[in-house]
Amino acid sequence: MKWRAPPPSKSTMISISKEAKVGLLGVITLTIFYLGFNFLKGLDVFSSENDYVVYYDDIAGLQTSNPVTLQGVTVGRVMGIEVDQMAKRVKVLLAINKKIQISDQSRALLADDGLLGSKLIKLDARPGTPLVDGGEIKAGIEVGLLGSATAQLAPTLAKVDSLLSTLHVVSAGFQATGPLVNDVLISAKGSTQQLTGLMAQNSGNLAKTTQQAALLTANLNALTQSLDAQMKPLLAKSLTIADSVSQLPLGATLKQIDQTVATIQHVLASLEKGQGTAGKVLKDEKLYRNLDKTTANLAALLEDMKANPKRYVHFSLFGRKGIPAPITPTDTLQ
Repeated sequence: MKWRAPPPSKSTMISISKEAKVGLLGVITLTIFYLGFNFLKGLDVFSSENDYVVYYDDIAGLQTSNPVTLQGVTVGRVMGIEVDQMAKRVKVLLAINKKIQISDQSRALLADDGLLGSKLIKLDARPGTPLVDGGEIKAGIEVGLLGSATAQLAPTLAKVDSLLSTLHVVSAGFQATGPLVNDVLISAKGSTQQLTGLMAQNSGNLAKTTQQAALLTANLNALTQSLDAQMKPLLAKSLTIADSVSQLPLGATLKQIDQTVATIQHVLASLEKGQGTAGKVLKDEKLYRNLDKTTANLAALLEDMKANPKRYVHFSLFGRKGIPAPITPTDTLQ
């Protein structure tokens, strides 16, 4: 007959059950505390994350668990901070939601979180090649309000410093030239006194000069009035002549001149074409030769009449005798 262990008592089962419940309650409590803490920090504890690395020369007080934001929305947190003494830089490990696209052109900007002085990292997401889990994001620093104001005021402050330096140099120059200015003022005072005495001595001459100038001015005024009186009739006549010229029928005169010029051009064209007597004389060479020959014959006839008038005119009281035959121009020419 085999031996059997006695069944556990009722009290033992109840004690083991209570211990399990206490342990389970502790685990649940810690889980709820962890999830609640992360939820209050603005993290989505139910989503997976990618890890990235950023290297800074100085993190200026950045701490673990500080948020990582994108356009004001928390998308991750700082997971760890390590100092690399050899490279003189700080390695920052970031955990960022997988839904956020991080490229090789994106930057992690170290910025101020409000006026309390805490730090956060702002993502400057830019298009590019996506980074894999564990990749390196380019580091950057965002200039805050105070830094921006200081950067904007820096040129103005530099100008103010330059102006102050210039004023200092000018003041030093004035201090050096002060005695010279005093000497100049003393000399000017002496010159003024001398000028006053000279004017007192020549006051009589100045009065006479003033009177003569007044007389000359009066004479010039009288001459101007006389010339004005003489010029008015001339101006009136010139205006009358101008009115008369303006009233002349210049249009009709110019039209007649145009007609005359057209007539002359027509006559010249007719002469050029050989039309009319004058045109034929100019253009017909045979007619020109006949006229030239006829003119020569008439000249010879007149010469013969002057040399032998009896051949052409005969007068007798006792009767008519035989009259010699006059020579013809043609015979004379032959």
